Amino acid sequence: MGTREAGTKSFPTSTRHNREKEAADAARMFALRTGEEDGVKHTLAWIADEMSCSVFRVQKLLNKHTPKLLERDANHHRDIEIGKLDLLEERLWRMVDEDYYTVSQGHVVYMETGEPVPDIDPIMKIIDRILKVSERRAKLLGLDKPVRVEATVHTMDSTDMELAEMIRRGRAENDGSNHSRG
Repeated sequence: MGTREAGTKSFPTSTRHNREKEAADAARMFALRTGEEDGVKHTLAWIADEMSCSVFRVQKLLNKHTPKLLERDANHHRDIEIGKLDLLEERLWRMVDEDYYTVSQGHVVYMETGEPVPDIDPIMKIIDRILKVSERRAKLLGLDKPVRVEATVHTMDSTDMELAEMIRRGRAENDGSNHSRG
């Protein structure tokens, strides 16, 4: 083993180890910066002191890793929202199966047969809510993203049309002269 000068650090040569440590450091810096770790939003200088590095390093790691950290956080929140929508939709489907009757002046309305008059209005409203839940889920999952279409538009002016006609005539004359030789 080699000797080191006093005050120098030895760094692992494994890039995987370095990436993992960098990502872990960035996650802690992010937590300190946003107040997730201790409830206090800290300055870059405070974080640098806390983690024994430069402010530049804190800023560099935050700039590099914040989008990934936010995406992970967004995915977590998206999963929570999807779960809530699932529960809501399950409850709505159970409500569709219930019986609803027409009420007038606070009393259930009955048919001549003695059966209560069914009321489909609540069912229609529930179905509308189910559709809204489905639309919200589709938005959260990105299912309604517009489809990109690449289109090329060719415009022709009168010069282009004259040139095309000249080429057509030339080909026609050329074809006619080839047939007369044969």
